[in-house]
Amino acid sequence: MQTHPHLVLTFAALTAVTPLWAHGGQYRGPSDVQPPSSASNSSRASSASGAPAAPAAPASSGPTNATAPVAASGNTSSPASKVRGAAIEDDLGRWEFWWEFGKDPYLRLRDAIYGSSRLNEDDAMLGRRFVLPRRAIERPNATDLDQVADALVGSLRQAHDRDTISGCIVALAKIGRDGATWRLHDLLVPMLKEGDQELRETSALALGIAGMLQADSIDLLLSLVRDDADARRVSGGQAVNERTRAFAAYACGLLLARCQDAGTSLRLVTGLREILLETNAHGRELKVAAIEALSQFPHRLTTAAGVTLRRSIAADLGAYYLRDEGVGERLLQAHVPPAMARLMASNDPSFAVWKERFLADLRGGLDTQSGPAESRGTNQHIAESCAMALGAMATAWNADTDVDAPVGQALLATYKGHRDQQTRAFALLSLARMGGQRARTVLLNELSVAGRAIEQPWCAVALGVLHARALEMAAVAGKNLESDSELVKALSEQLATARNPSSVGALAIALGLAGEANASDRLRAVLADNRQRDDVAGYVALALGLLRDSRAVADIRSLLEDAARRPFLMMQCVRALGLIGDQSVAETLCGELEHQDASLVRLSAVASALGQIGDRKSLQPLLRMLANDQLTPLTRAFAAVALGSICDKDPLPWNSVFASNSNYRAATETLTDGASGILDIL
Repeated sequence: MQTHPHLVLTFAALTAVTPLWAHGGQYRGPSDVQPPSSASNSSRASSASGAPAAPAAPASSGPTNATAPVAASGNTSSPASKVRGAAIEDDLGRWEFWWEFGKDPYLRLRDAIYGSSRLNEDDAMLGRRFVLPRRAIERPNATDLDQVADALVGSLRQAHDRDTISGCIVALAKIGRDGATWRLHDLLVPMLKEGDQELRETSALALGIAGMLQADSIDLLLSLVRDDADARRVSGGQAVNERTRAFAAYACGLLLARCQDAGTSLRLVTGLREILLETNAHGRELKVAAIEALSQFPHRLTTAAGVTLRRSIAADLGAYYLRDEGVGERLLQAHVPPAMARLMASNDPSFAVWKERFLADLRGGLDTQSGPAESRGTNQHIAESCAMALGAMATAWNADTDVDAPVGQALLATYKGHRDQQTRAFALLSLARMGGQRARTVLLNELSVAGRAIEQPWCAVALGVLHARALEMAAVAGKNLESDSELVKALSEQLATARNPSSVGALAIALGLAGEANASDRLRAVLADNRQRDDVAGYVALALGLLRDSRAVADIRSLLEDAARRPFLMMQCVRALGLIGDQSVAETLCGELEHQDASLVRLSAVASALGQIGDRKSLQPLLRMLANDQLTPLTRAFAAVALGSICDKDPLPWNSVFASNSNYRAATETLTDGASGILDIL
């Protein structure tokens, strides 16, 4: 089975295909930029509409009685259903893939809309932008949450189609509360014996998304992971297939991230580490899920028991990484370096040891003559992951005498000389994560000479990340960091001459991340010149949102009005207006829901956009949609998804903990396949 076959689709075609649905819906930016399924089937890739998708069941999913996917639009001759342009191979090494997976900690949209919340040093990038004025849109209150949850439960009990059921399950999990007459756990358990694989795995995952550390939910998830007698009883006497077990493992990771005590953490960790201790007994999906889940062990558990448990997890992950189980295992082992970077604290005794190990493996990939092509160091997924992990583990590179200067030098050498383009790109981002004056100088130098089609977008985004992280670190320390005029000038000069759409978008986002308000004039001009180019206009609008440029509101609102059948552009405009604090965007979108002639594409995009904004005034129109049995089940499912997003208990999407700093190129189907992995689900 090939891991990353290329989809023969154009960028334009991907933004125009019929919307699809899975697990309550997903939305991933231009052309739904996700690594494609490992089963080379382009029907599993979603459009950028945020609409529901009914993916084909993978071979490992077990029996399913799912009905045929509901057509997204009755008019198959509409522009949205036609593939346009000449077919080319989709380039998974584009910066847009990385951005769409990892953008949420950089945007922190709900923090911008509702007001600032706690800072997290590993997340990005609040900084000085939060001193700009903004309007706090109304957050749903406790009464709202109860009303919405009860309405979703009512729809769930009456629904017979997969779309509505999945939408309601995920929405209820995002709200994460029990009702006066019902428990979420009790609603989800019967779904585990359904013949529909999607409903089984979604229900298991929802127990983790809900974040309710209830003993029976933890017991159930651990039973599902083990496929023991209790799990088979709940599953109707059947063995629990690997997809469902993997989703249960990811759910355990979500619960682990919320743990406040070492005892509960130990129970979850014990069930997950069994997978790594007996790897020959388990499949690839479950092993990757266990690695990713264990990496969520919380750093706030600083008691002696918590520290000991975290270090034991690191030892298990390290032992698995070092096993020589052949080339086929390398893709799975590649998940260990980023997991270790998330998990370990810099004062752990083995932290420096593992940093050196990952550095050695990265260097090994540079010398292709030193060993057989299938050796660990020359495996591209291992190299990608080591490059990524080192940026998170290394300290700032200010001078070549610094303790982690060898890491910076190796990352630079990797960018210049590694044969794998994705490893080179991740090395640039790791230089940005390291930060420091030397790293800054290196990135500025590379921006000036980089090839404009491939290297320049990555150089630009890396510079944006570097300065955005510096802004955040200054904010955490209570300092006011001055604007980096040289960096902003370099980005602005490249933007003035850029013609490649990918470069223009990347340079715009970089200027937005750098937080330099003086770049707004140039960005507004670029927006005016590119209104018909969704891939450019969307990112430029979002950059203006990052800069909180109130002067851009009229331009972005005008663009939003023209985005009736351009869902990617609509979503970017809505995010931008939300970041700026436009108080009327939610009202405008609610008005769209009342249009009797609105297409399904339009309704899905509007509902998804309302979910992004999170204004309680949007709840009543969506509740009316949910209760209107004259609407199609798919349309009502969109309403359920939007209601869950508006009432989401968490400031960031639930899967952002897995998406941030993740090697999505070493993908398995339950992690991401473009439609039904955990990184693909809203």
